[in-house]
Amino acid sequence: MSFVIFDTEYTSRAWCQENWWKGNQKKEIVQISAIKLSNNLNVIGEFNILCKPTINPILSDYFIGLTHITNDQIMDMGIPFSEWYKKFESFVENDICYSHKWWSDYFNESDGAILKENLLLNNMTEDKKIIYRNIAPIFAELYEKNNIKVQSQTSGQIVQNLGIEKNTKHVNLDIHNAFYDVYSILEWLKYFYPESIKLLNNFEN
Repeated sequence: MSFVIFDTEYTSRAWCQENWWKGNQKKEIVQISAIKLSNNLNVIGEFNILCKPTINPILSDYFIGLTHITNDQIMDMGIPFSEWYKKFESFVENDICYSHKWWSDYFNESDGAILKENLLLNNMTEDKKIIYRNIAPIFAELYEKNNIKVQSQTSGQIVQNLGIEKNTKHVNLDIHNAFYDVYSILEWLKYFYPESIKLLNNFEN
């Protein structure tokens, strides 16, 4: 059995979330990263792509400050949605895709909903049905069971909450970079292994 952990970074400006994304501000994906894992948590595939937004093609200073992804990088290496989404479908194959959204239930599609929104923005449809799940409730359950007090977290903050930041140094990136964040999630799964995988399988079955 294998499964996919993925994360996205998408166009944003200061206060756009508080303003409910009004106006022309859309959640266009700027980076998507994923790792394919075996049931014993070996990494058997990586996917990491910078994406070229079209509705808001110039990244805001807020977004650049948060992610450290620059407009020059997008111009040089960004791939249009229509091209990279097909690559993502091929990478996923038939695996379940997990992302992280605190305060939401297991069946919340989390970043999967962002992908579906981008399909609509680009007038595209899925070639196959990808199953999206939210891994955060599993984290919350094991935190509580192990008496670890966490009120909230983003995916990149996981290693900080567990005091194991050194385990993600090999990624050589920072929090709010999607590639860093998926490896932060992996370190959580390792920290509680094998109970983390047992619980993940129990949620689905």
